[in-house]
Amino acid sequence: MANVLVGRRVMQSKQLPVGTAALFNVAAGELIQIVDMAGAQVASLVAWGGTERLSTPVTVSANASIVLKKGDKLYGSNKTELLELVEDTVGRHDLLTGTLPTPAPTSTVQTVVTSNQEALKAAAADAPDDDVSNPVNFFKHVTIKGKGELDCKESFSERNDTVVLVALTNCTVIIGNQYHERKPGVTAGKTAMEKDGVVLVRVYA
Repeated sequence: MANVLVGRRVMQSKQLPVGTAALFNVAAGELIQIVDMAGAQVASLVAWGGTERLSTPVTVSANASIVLKKGDKLYGSNKTELLELVEDTVGRHDLLTGTLPTPAPTSTVQTVVTSNQEALKAAAADAPDDDVSNPVNFFKHVTIKGKGELDCKESFSERNDTVVLVALTNCTVIIGNQYHERKPGVTAGKTAMEKDGVVLVRVYA
């Protein structure tokens, strides 16, 4: 258990299989723990402080970095401090890639893999709005190539790796367990070697 959780009590807990998401109402001062129970999973997070939505572009600008590190804050669209990363056993997360809608079947591709966007939008039914286009993707490893292209790499996250965030204001938070991606924003069915694991989310008071 992360040191920041000692003395805290669990108020909410949810296991998220791949392709699912859930909404959590989190009060200021409460902690959100996200655990990769299998390794190599990706947990996408969107959040609102009131009606102000978490903004990854503002977060990148405010932290002057595309790499989240312990002590960094996640900011809303008006630069309100929403969440702070207080524990991190991985050190590599993605602030660059968003979600895309599920593509329509074509004459050559009839079986379409559902987008990560669908579960996030379904969970947003009770959120201030359903815009889930710019999540923070915890445990996702995205690199920038020499000419600016993005590339998805294998996650550094191993079994039971975790991040913990503290809410800096009352927040509505949605967390989803992403489908695997072959390239940024494009989902694909997993291979036999990939883990169909669970992401565990706990909220501590």
